[in-house]
Amino acid sequence: MDMGHLYTIFEGRINRANGWLGAIVLIIISFLVLYGSIYAAGGSILELDSRTRMITLIVQLVFLYPTAALMVKRLQDRNRAGYFAAFLLVPLVLKGVTDVMGLTGNPFDQNALDYVFLAIIGVVGIWFFVELGCLRGTVGPNQYGPDPLAGAPAR
Repeated sequence: MDMGHLYTIFEGRINRANGWLGAIVLIIISFLVLYGSIYAAGGSILELDSRTRMITLIVQLVFLYPTAALMVKRLQDRNRAGYFAAFLLVPLVLKGVTDVMGLTGNPFDQNALDYVFLAIIGVVGIWFFVELGCLRGTVGPNQYGPDPLAGAPAR
């Protein structure tokens, strides 16, 4: 698996196995960067101060591009347009921005906007989990490229 292609290119298709592996690596690296950045800034992940929220948003934005590239290729394997990734990524970024602004993000005193974001991210997240993580891609070539499992037994 070419990691550069996986995280930087929006063209082509990847199968579930590469999608899962790519997602797990991205999650681990992003958590390490997030915790390391917060620790280096003298904060704690348990503190809900503005510094921690700003660092969290910056890390989210840094990992937005590779996350989008990974999701787009999985969507294209399912013969769906890549812009579907925005259905999950936009609410996540908006939630991060409203957290930094102090409009949302207090787990001890959630407001209506917190619940709206939670509902949207939860429903779309479940849909993406099933669509990208559980279902096989289009058998054979589609408009986005050849079947990444061509020649492999169907799963």
